[in-house]
Amino acid sequence: MAKNAKSLKVAKSLLLASIDGEGRVDEQKIKEILNELKNQPRSKTLPVLKNLLSLVRQKINSYEGQLEIASSNIENISDTLSINLSDTFNRKIDLLASTNNSLLSGFRLRIGDNVYEDSLRQRINSLQKALT
Repeated sequence: MAKNAKSLKVAKSLLLASIDGEGRVDEQKIKEILNELKNQPRSKTLPVLKNLLSLVRQKINSYEGQLEIASSNIENISDTLSINLSDTFNRKIDLLASTNNSLLSGFRLRIGDNVYEDSLRQRINSLQKALT
């Protein structure tokens, strides 16, 4: 247990060392960290790498969202939503937008662990649950 706690602590410090001035993960810094870890024994670095990977994913998910839209007008909606989300969260939110034909209309947005959906399918499902 103490070994895992130590590797998590090291991974957190490495994550902090890889953050740029905007609070984002700097890919070049991560590459430098990984190159340094290659020189260490695998038995010591594997738990650190697992924790670091998890922490990096969490950090990236905090400022990068996945947007699924039923419409083909992705760019305009994505740009407008990105600006509004950045104002709401007080940090820049990048959106990776894609078309999802199963939504019928509306959108589904994932930022980190949060999912926001306003689609016709979701509204029909909510109505169906309310009626049963």
